[in-house]
Amino acid sequence: MSDGPRFTTPARTGNGSSAAPRVAIVLPGGGARGAYEVGALSVLLPLLEERGERPVILCGTSVGAINATALGATADQPAEAAVASLIAHWRGLKKSDVIRPVVGPGLPLMALRMLGEALEVPGVRLAGLLDPSPLRRSLDKWIDWDDLHRNVRTGVIEAVCVVATSLARSSPVAFVDSVGRVPASRPADPLQYVPAVLDSEHVRASAAIPMLFPPVEIEHPAALAGHYVDGGTRLNSPVAPALALGADRVVVIGFQPFRARVEVPTEGPGPPRLADVAANVIDGLLVDQVVDDLHRLATINSFVVDAGGAGPRGSADAYRAARGRKPYRKISYALVAPERRGELAAIADEVFEERYAGLQGWLRPDYPFMSRLLGGGRSPSRGELLSFLLFDEEHVDRLVELGAADARRWLARHPNVWCSDAAHDFDIDASAVASLREREALDEWRDLRRRP
Repeated sequence: MSDGPRFTTPARTGNGSSAAPRVAIVLPGGGARGAYEVGALSVLLPLLEERGERPVILCGTSVGAINATALGATADQPAEAAVASLIAHWRGLKKSDVIRPVVGPGLPLMALRMLGEALEVPGVRLAGLLDPSPLRRSLDKWIDWDDLHRNVRTGVIEAVCVVATSLARSSPVAFVDSVGRVPASRPADPLQYVPAVLDSEHVRASAAIPMLFPPVEIEHPAALAGHYVDGGTRLNSPVAPALALGADRVVVIGFQPFRARVEVPTEGPGPPRLADVAANVIDGLLVDQVVDDLHRLATINSFVVDAGGAGPRGSADAYRAARGRKPYRKISYALVAPERRGELAAIADEVFEERYAGLQGWLRPDYPFMSRLLGGGRSPSRGELLSFLLFDEEHVDRLVELGAADARRWLARHPNVWCSDAAHDFDIDASAVASLREREALDEWRDLRRRP
């Protein structure tokens, strides 16, 4: 339990408004890339504290859930101290703190389980290629769960949200630790909100990357008990939960530029390798979702909320009011992401070549073995996948530095931290409103279809 200065949420007026904006941090999943998030937060959190805008809503998926709950447990400390603690944990992180050795006595057993799975031998299953059992012990060292619950209970933070994917429902579930009202789950929205007292099982479930890690059984709350996997398969950057929990401003950290991808990828000689296919799937799951969400948010800000009179805003609000929904509101944002696509992949590849290629790899064979499974050879696709799994001190240091540099780059462009204009950061024009209206109509149709 910490004994440092305590912080409280902004005072609220009688009509429920806040004397200061409610700031949310949104952290996506990405394995070892979580070090990049910490680098960005090391710049942003002390500045937000100086401005009187300390975040009170923390939302994360996968490794973002780890960082979010760790921040929640230290939310009563000064921002500098909280971030320093998180960076120290990351810089002291070893692969053995996350997964058991791949090359060693367990490898023949894994091969036998793969064969048993393929032959459908009763009782023989291979739930994941890697064994993340050390992660449970590491999480309990990193995160003081009692401190987290105390900070929520006393109002230091309003909510901590962790997203995981239910295998039984094949849909995302947002486990929300909060003393306030948890958002209602809409029939048209596959995301379900559930009040929960967060602990290791929720975070490990959120970080259970399918195929690599086995599903995690969540036992509470009992109504949602079952097996879960990585929330990134359905909702990697939980922007929507942050807004549903009442955020007025959001800090979103990403691992690729937030602009829509426009370049046409070119195939190399020969058939695609495993790394090429996996990297393409992961890119679609983890990047395109948040780009779509942020483009929608920016469209609403610039062409609906800011529009006056009976134009787009009036008609949009009337459309929502007729269907029992609240009017749109402007959400300011701060976005931190690499300047160029593939920067994190390039860093992972460089670190691998420097520390694990050639003879030196024999001393630490796990990563060379993984590299061979991914097809071997230096390539953007291999680097993309290694950037998730390379729990290496040099890799962590470089990611922390890049995250901090990219946060400073955002602040150089937005000295007041926040932006809400679609023209500044996205190539969006008024034609996007038509697409937004179509989506509203589609949501309504889905809602009606799901009603009994």
